[in-house]
Amino acid sequence: MSISIVDIPVSQLEPNPHNPRRDVGDVRELADSIKAQGIKQELLVTPSGDRGGRPMYRVVIGHRRLAAARLAGLDMVPCRVEELSARVERELMLVENTQRVDLTPLEEADGYQGLLDLGVKVKEMAERTGRSMRLVRGRLRIASIPRSVREASPAFAQLSLSELEDIAEFDGDEKAQAMLAAKAGSNDFEWQRNRLRRERDRREWVQAARLWAESNNLPMLPDNLKPEDMWANPTGYERQRRLAQDYPGPFSKQWKDWQAEGKHPGAVIRIFDDEGSVVAYTPAKKTAEEREDGKAEAKRRMERERRHKVRELAQASAELRCEWIRTTVPVLKADALRDMTERLTLLELMGVGDSMRGTSLDSNGWTRVVKAYSSFAKPLPVVDKDPEHGVYTLNVAENALELRRRQSIPSRRGVELLLLLLARREGAIDADTWDREAYQCDLKGLNAYYEVLESAGYAVSDAERKGLEQ
Repeated sequence: MSISIVDIPVSQLEPNPHNPRRDVGDVRELADSIKAQGIKQELLVTPSGDRGGRPMYRVVIGHRRLAAARLAGLDMVPCRVEELSARVERELMLVENTQRVDLTPLEEADGYQGLLDLGVKVKEMAERTGRSMRLVRGRLRIASIPRSVREASPAFAQLSLSELEDIAEFDGDEKAQAMLAAKAGSNDFEWQRNRLRRERDRREWVQAARLWAESNNLPMLPDNLKPEDMWANPTGYERQRRLAQDYPGPFSKQWKDWQAEGKHPGAVIRIFDDEGSVVAYTPAKKTAEEREDGKAEAKRRMERERRHKVRELAQASAELRCEWIRTTVPVLKADALRDMTERLTLLELMGVGDSMRGTSLDSNGWTRVVKAYSSFAKPLPVVDKDPEHGVYTLNVAENALELRRRQSIPSRRGVELLLLLLARREGAIDADTWDREAYQCDLKGLNAYYEVLESAGYAVSDAERKGLEQ
């Protein structure tokens, strides 16, 4: 391999099209320095052929220096010329750029993909760049995001690493990736991501349910009796049980549990793909004339559907809040932690509005608190009821002692107090809290709680904002 250092006209130097770094950034300060002191370190270039009878060189290392030299008005720049293979070029550029803090995750990902295209193995990439194999594989997943998805967001190149990882999670589903990319940078990104995850889980659950039902010869509701929706009764049948992805266990277990409850002669099922549900029906015991008025049945069906949407909102918003608490509270600065703690303490003691009514907890209330706490902190020893073994509540000695142990650590006391206050709030929120038609609806208290979260940086999604309207 021949190496030489020569001065080369800037007009004979061209940027490398495979440089991981898409944008050299602001080079004005560097240009001023070059004007005053010249270029202290030569560029690394490789021959790239002739143009108009003049030899051309492709920059491998030194793109910022070349841009600054042009801005400074230099005609010649010092270069180290090396004959390099395409593979070595990309390796050198990637190694050089991964040492810089301003290389975006997407640029790094595409750099690894370029090496993969040239036959470089993941292990070798990791060794050459000083990265872990796990990190390299993660970046390659990001690089696999299709061009059509990248174009769905004008600022795609500037997305955060976590956003890119979330989009890459839906590999193979370009529609989902594009929908998520379009929400990047907005308050609805996490909401959309969680919604897409639930839809994916529903599809997988339904696929497994269909395979199990077919392999076990479960009778299906005839297609000509298809109901309007999963809440309606088909002609000649009565809806008995909804088995769904959002209930514990796979379809096979839910079906067996239902069968164990008693005999269901003539039971048939229908699979509702979009809802992630299987509904079981049995032959109607009443004649059409004996059934309740159709309008009343339609009204009940609409109410079931409305209530189902409220439960979905409650579940989806709880997931977002708990995820935010889990990742944010442990790293809150002292002022923000104290502010949240003070505001939540007043909310617990005084309540909201023109009354002075705080919250009190019975054993069931503490069970909900333990569940909530364990969803965003290290789980407590007992997180599930077990009636068969006498565990009817989570307000048990093991949990109380563990909470006190954590609170006894001086450096953790402030965080643990805030986590407990948050758990008390979360444990008090359920579908009724959001439901304007429910007796236990508490939109005032919910809005007060959201104000505290938002003051600490929680991004309220559009769906939550709409649900909070009073």
